[in-house]
Amino acid sequence: MGTKRPLDSSGEQTGRERKRQKIKDAREIQTVLSSSATVVPASALKPLPSSIDVVKFVEARAFEITSMQTAMKTTKNAASSRVWQSLPRHLRRRAASHNSRRVPVRLREKAKKEMDPAKRKLLKALIAKAGKYKRLTRTETLQKRQRNKRWLETHIWHAKRMKMENIWGYRLVSHLLPRIPACVEPNEALHPTERSMRPSHRAAVHGCILHDSSYMAIIELKGELLVLKRVLLRVCGPLGISATAARFTNGSRICYAEMYEDASYPFGFISPVQVIWEPRTSSSKHTKPTGGPKSTETETQQGSQKTTDDNRRIWLRLHPMSYEKASRALTNAVMSVLELERLAGNPSVAVEIADLRDHFCCFDLIGPKSSQVIHGALVLDKLQNEEQKKHFWSRLATLRTPAGCSRGMIIGLHVHDPRLTFPPKNAQIDEQNEQQLFVITPTPALATSQLWSEQVRTNLQKPRFTKQDLDGRRSKQLVPGTPLVPLRQDDRVPLLMMQRSLEPPASTALEEHEYNGPVMHGWTVITPFGWGMAFLSSLIFTGSRVGGLREVKSQALESGMPHFPDDFSGTLFGDESQQGRGMAAKAKWDRTPPAKRPSYTSLGTISPFSPDWVGICGVTADPTREEGFAGTQRANKTPVKPWLFYGQNTKSIVVELIAAEDPSVTLLDSLNSARGIRELPKLELAASDVLKGALILVRVEMIDRGVPTDMSIIYGLETTDGASNPSPNEIVGYITSGGMSLSRGKGFGIGTISLAKLLTFIKRQEYRTHRGLTLLIRESHGEIFRKALIEIV
Repeated sequence: MGTKRPLDSSGEQTGRERKRQKIKDAREIQTVLSSSATVVPASALKPLPSSIDVVKFVEARAFEITSMQTAMKTTKNAASSRVWQSLPRHLRRRAASHNSRRVPVRLREKAKKEMDPAKRKLLKALIAKAGKYKRLTRTETLQKRQRNKRWLETHIWHAKRMKMENIWGYRLVSHLLPRIPACVEPNEALHPTERSMRPSHRAAVHGCILHDSSYMAIIELKGELLVLKRVLLRVCGPLGISATAARFTNGSRICYAEMYEDASYPFGFISPVQVIWEPRTSSSKHTKPTGGPKSTETETQQGSQKTTDDNRRIWLRLHPMSYEKASRALTNAVMSVLELERLAGNPSVAVEIADLRDHFCCFDLIGPKSSQVIHGALVLDKLQNEEQKKHFWSRLATLRTPAGCSRGMIIGLHVHDPRLTFPPKNAQIDEQNEQQLFVITPTPALATSQLWSEQVRTNLQKPRFTKQDLDGRRSKQLVPGTPLVPLRQDDRVPLLMMQRSLEPPASTALEEHEYNGPVMHGWTVITPFGWGMAFLSSLIFTGSRVGGLREVKSQALESGMPHFPDDFSGTLFGDESQQGRGMAAKAKWDRTPPAKRPSYTSLGTISPFSPDWVGICGVTADPTREEGFAGTQRANKTPVKPWLFYGQNTKSIVVELIAAEDPSVTLLDSLNSARGIRELPKLELAASDVLKGALILVRVEMIDRGVPTDMSIIYGLETTDGASNPSPNEIVGYITSGGMSLSRGKGFGIGTISLAKLLTFIKRQEYRTHRGLTLLIRESHGEIFRKALIEIV
């Protein structure tokens, strides 16, 4: 009978023989041998010495013991694990077993022995190659993967380091990964995820954290100044400073407002919006473009200097989730204004609406060192002759914190290609000149930028030189590592810098901020599309931390600000977000065994997964109501649904309601007065229905112990001692975002409560404006009621 397997005539060992040899080598125990040892006859042996060298004897025995322990460990590892399994978790890679260069040098020889070249060769032979005409380029392959979602320009960089998720039509960063040490290669220092928020919070408070917000939608309106003002008055909230104020229309500051459906205030809330006006200056007509070699004299006439004093342009920057709704609201408002102009005898008036969602790259930098990061990463174009901008750039390096700048100030700059000066170095604060105040005032001349020119943005969509070209120029320099000298043909990139503060806006221009909680400050940098990776690499190289959506929400919570859309209850997108999270929580609860999940029926939790605003407010929703109708339409037929009362003057109006005899009538009069300022008709609704459906946002701070979590229930407190637990009928609201506040050292959250029930409980006990109202908080899966202070946002 022949052998089952033919003998290998090549002389190579089989896999079984290699494994045996490997275990045999691992079992060898080294011993100390004398290099001068010689064989002597037995007659020449001398008696044992009367004394020995203790140090040498102990060293010899220690070496033998260590060798035995090493042999035992290597034998066990050789039989049950491979080289890459002995590495720490942050050094392990899925491809390490196929490439010995991906393991440390000390283990590469062992890794090569563990590799099986025959299997690797066979695997390559079995993989079918596509035909010559069926092969896709890398660009086509990446575009094919973006059919049902969009990728940001920095997607590949983030995908290698972050936890990604599909949301709002984009593939965005969800979780943050640990910061990469400068001495370690990026491929060798990443974890699958990071659960702690302390490093990100520390960077936002003491350093700098960056977030790519290029997914934010931008809508452009172009038309006559008076017509654009009337359009904004119909869709923006009337409380507080108007977006049509002179301090905003000159283009020197950004306005933070709330967008509603056309003439529907206070109903039909869409989302918060940032309004940016194109700056107008007398000297802007003579400003030359600096967009690089592609700029021509024609671009000078097509840029931000093209329009006359009456023809203006504005950008509305808002959340991508609300783009379609906001676009329809603006279209309806424009049609209404144009109809009024036609009736007034101006049929030639026109307004252009443009979608600029793929025209910009935006980066949000938060932290006191964000100014030094920007100054160190970018180099101002020396051909820029504006002395005011040069003075600002020189003072930016010495700015201790962006809080020293005017709120919302806008700066337009032209910088060189940041890749020319890579790697950057953060600017250092001059301690000798630290006492000098930052006294630069926002002006239209400081805010001018060619980023408003569509022709300039189009010419700069693709950098003139690739990274390979710049590396070739860098390799020819005599001194390695020196920055490249900008040439005439190099690109000059226009950008906008906007001061950003996470704090409640003041109600009037001269009002001081009453909010005493922690505040975070930073900058928002807007660049043309196509320059995302060039700016990202320079902005994060000097130690800036990169954050995702989780970090953005945490920053808003630490600053005591509501986060859109999660915290905006009573709105279309806020309710949609809460329902989505509730469905995910319900699905997880259903998958959990009954013995391992809370029994909400026994706990008395009526709505554990999503807030029941209809039941709390005591209103009935009408499913036949159509969206998009103004507040005065069908007023007698449709009951009021839960709506969010939100704006800059909300707190002052609530204080007036407390002292009023009939709060419902006072609230309706305040709303009609605000609508009258915007030339909108009065609301023909019952005052009691308006108050019954009103919801307001509040800050919740625990007094002693306890941490409020999402979907924690807010109860009214009938007595100040809180001895008895309240009943489910005394629920006034829910916590929409909560957790442990690292800046306060206690539990903190953002919640929504019924305005009518709040006024009822305020009259039962003393209302302390310096601390807030005392209410009770209970987690949806808990039984303990804890006291908390409530403050109106």
